[in-house]
Amino acid sequence: KVISIANLVEDGQALTWRGPILHGTLTQMLKQTLWGDLDYLIIDMPPGTGDVQLSLAQLVPLTGAVLVTTPQDVALLDVRRAHTMLRKTNVPVLGIIENMSYYQLPDGSKDYIFGEGGAVKFAQEEKIALLGQVPITRELRESGDSGTPLVISSPDSASSEELRKSARALAGYISVQNMMTLPVI
Repeated sequence: KVISIANLVEDGQALTWRGPILHGTLTQMLKQTLWGDLDYLIIDMPPGTGDVQLSLAQLVPLTGAVLVTTPQDVALLDVRRAHTMLRKTNVPVLGIIENMSYYQLPDGSKDYIFGEGGAVKFAQEEKIALLGQVPITRELRESGDSGTPLVISSPDSASSEELRKSARALAGYISVQNMMTLPVI
């Protein structure tokens, strides 16, 4: 099931909503969407620490958050700020995923075009789980362009394998997190 603010905006148009409108729209999407039975509700957020992230942390009792970064230092600056915001809003960080970790060359070798190990170092420093390191592959780009999930269009690609590994690790951390949460009586 997918819902997106992007579906409310015409193609090519900029979304120029400010805090109160974004907060209201997020509230409406979360409270008025008929989700049905869900195992997980995954909310993909824009990078940063703005109004949308703060609203979400205040509106929903979140099981946790997953940080996503690329390996280079400039991307990790934003992730550090997001991590600080999550701590301040008492949202557990379940782990970090490094996207575009390396370029998978046709011969199987790796080219670390954005640097190497940024998320690994961050995870070690902050004592959070490194959930995965997803490589850039041609199949990843093609699946994004076509709108077909990579794990369906190219299930054997290096990126698909890493995404499945990340999902399994995340499911494990969520199970542990849920077991540690006391029931509301």
